[in-house]
Amino acid sequence: AGGLVLGIDLGATKVVSGLVDPSGRVVRTSGRIVHGNRGPGVVLAAVIRSARAALRMAAEPPDTVGVAVAAQVDPRTGTVIHAPNLGWRDVALARRLEDELGRPIHVVNDARAATFAEWKYGAGVGVRDLFCLALGTGVGGSAVLGGRLIEGGTHAAGEVGHMTIVSGGRKCRCPNWGCFEAYVGGWAIEERAREAIREARRDPDPMVERAGGVDRVTAETVFLAYRQGDPIARRLVRETERFLTDGAVGVVNAFNPTVLVLAG
Repeated sequence: AGGLVLGIDLGATKVVSGLVDPSGRVVRTSGRIVHGNRGPGVVLAAVIRSARAALRMAAEPPDTVGVAVAAQVDPRTGTVIHAPNLGWRDVALARRLEDELGRPIHVVNDARAATFAEWKYGAGVGVRDLFCLALGTGVGGSAVLGGRLIEGGTHAAGEVGHMTIVSGGRKCRCPNWGCFEAYVGGWAIEERAREAIREARRDPDPMVERAGGVDRVTAETVFLAYRQGDPIARRLVRETERFLTDGAVGVVNAFNPTVLVLAG
């Protein structure tokens, strides 16, 4: 297979499949939009389309496929134990993809995969103690301590997105209250932005006009408006920075890494 492997990054809003060479370089990619709230069948169909499009780009098909998913995963069986932002519990992801793609499938948590990649090829090369904080739709994390990628008793070590940073705070999707993710995850920024817009009652509202409706305002809308000086967006970003800093300080105190990587 020329040393290539197929890597699949599955999040709550998109899936990207890429052919990766032995040096860790991504040589071809294929992406699809994912509607995580439509159930495993719809999401898996998008994953399969993305994977097959990437496989068609390979001169020789890779023998191995690796899937990184925003979820608590049992890497021995390839089962997704819990994926809050996809609404999944106990989904046999590896088996279902093996049936469709006809190749061995290895499933890991996405933050753990990002941490390993940074350790071997990126900001953590040569470092024995590293924490990678993965920011996207949700918030994930994973650590290398003493030169070993840690797993934990239920394969969830480093999942700091669901540590409480505000006691009795905002409802999370996990479903706890006051989680780190409930303040700095992409879905949480959207939620906070829509609440702020409704409370402000601006007419017209630049973010609503840009997005095409208050319920279509996203985290991307907020950051675009921030760069244009929108006062609500600026307040939201400043608040998010504060929550991110609070969470990052907790991570550093808990794990004592030499390097803290912000990925996303």
